[in-house]
Amino acid sequence: MKTFYIAVEGIDGAGKTTQAKLLARKLTRHGFRVMNVHEPTDGKIGGLIREALAKRVNMSEEVLALLFAADRLTLREKIVSAKQSGVYVVSDRSVVSSLAYQSAALGLRNWVYEVNRFAVKPDIIVYIDISPETALKRLRKKSQRYENMVFLRKVKNAYSRVLHDFRRVVVVDGEQPVDAVAETIVEKLSRFIPVMRFHA
Repeated sequence: MKTFYIAVEGIDGAGKTTQAKLLARKLTRHGFRVMNVHEPTDGKIGGLIREALAKRVNMSEEVLALLFAADRLTLREKIVSAKQSGVYVVSDRSVVSSLAYQSAALGLRNWVYEVNRFAVKPDIIVYIDISPETALKRLRKKSQRYENMVFLRKVKNAYSRVLHDFRRVVVVDGEQPVDAVAETIVEKLSRFIPVMRFHA
């Protein structure tokens, strides 16, 4: 049976983690075997990345981009093996995040693509679309680290360019309530995965 590596993407505050979990739960409930992954990972490299993102470790954007690429490679065998075993992979972020975020931060799109050339590319991308204004409001409510408005706009624009490089992209209005976003994702995914049966 053909399976898919599905990546849930969007700028910070879009609700990726929540929607990735809901999608995996929905797939599992209807008989599919599912593996959840997320970036950064829980490994040593992923831990260092989180320290840097929290500003507890100082490093350049170039080094951070390379760490993301290295962390991503630790998932490669896991994702490939899962798909070969008939397991769906649902990921909270993927290489697409680096192509958008690091390109926005560095302005070196070709270099970011090159350092990620060995990463597993998602079969389907679910892009949760929200405005930078909504993103900042949500992140502030959660007392989380957030980017400034200018950078979020750059990332959103970078996503628009990056998504053109992928064949299967589902764009969902993330300004809706959580349940409505989840339902829209399921509805749009059925276009790419006809065998999926998402009945309550």
